[in-house]
Amino acid sequence: MSKSPIIAVIGGAIALSLATFQPAAAQSAGDQATDPTFQPDGQQENTRRSRSRHQRPNAPRAPQTPAAPVGPTPEELIVSAQAVATSAGVACQVTEAVALGMTEAQEAAYEAACGTGPGYILIAATPPQAVDCVLLAGQAANVRATDPEADVGQQCALPANQNAVAVIQAYATEAGVDCTVDQASAIGKTDDGNVMYEVRCQARDGYWLEKTATGWTTTACWELIGRRTTCRFTPAEVSYGAWKDILAGTTAAACDVQQTRLMGKDSANLTIYEIKCASGDGYLARVGADRRAQRVHTCAEAINIGGGCQIGVAPAATTEDAPAATAPTT
Repeated sequence: MSKSPIIAVIGGAIALSLATFQPAAAQSAGDQATDPTFQPDGQQENTRRSRSRHQRPNAPRAPQTPAAPVGPTPEELIVSAQAVATSAGVACQVTEAVALGMTEAQEAAYEAACGTGPGYILIAATPPQAVDCVLLAGQAANVRATDPEADVGQQCALPANQNAVAVIQAYATEAGVDCTVDQASAIGKTDDGNVMYEVRCQARDGYWLEKTATGWTTTACWELIGRRTTCRFTPAEVSYGAWKDILAGTTAAACDVQQTRLMGKDSANLTIYEIKCASGDGYLARVGADRRAQRVHTCAEAINIGGGCQIGVAPAATTEDAPAATAPTT
């Protein structure tokens, strides 16, 4: 995970989402001027009258239907889109493609669905450009969360490209997250420019996934709460519930965690959290990379650790904890 959990709204590399594509224009005035069948309005009227005098009375007139423009076939669109995808360096075996029109720079644009992974908006620019449909959808969701009426630009529309959950499920599996994803989205970028995704898992805590140059890193939603950041899809009570597994086998195993605070790292590189239970009792938990508590301290024991507890209190002493009674001295 990058140093800061703060992420920016997706932009930059997918700024093409704001591009508009123009369909092929109808015959222009210049085209008409070079058309041998074209005549100015006045001449057309004179010609029509002249022809009408030579026609038989009541002779039927053949309907004049303009020839429909002939566009590329689906197979030709796939070939064209595949050429752009390959030139843009994306791993996409195009299975379906539609023409979106032309950019203002007269560059052909396509939407393509791929055999696996996300689809793309492809632009035959120099160099060719490919924009991930999952990232576009994530950007649109971020923008609309602020302004539901905002113009989010070009979005992917092929049914095969409405597959963000399936695509991000594959990312989660690759990242080692063992859960069934039922909601997911691209949510932004880190300070390092890495794309972040959020997943909600069925019946358990969710995660943020970060795609780095060396692979995937994951951050559980319970970790983010400790950093004063929240997951969009996973309710806080579900994330707090993850502490049951973290504290299992410790003296704080019975704690129903209601609040947490990240305190930092100790000399053994364990992450220290303060936790507050529903009872009001508090603990400091030293959590390892395996997301299990290695050591737990009551607030009374932790008074000299990182400033001690701030959100919880020391649990009341039990009979076993109380010092043994001694006979009065004489």
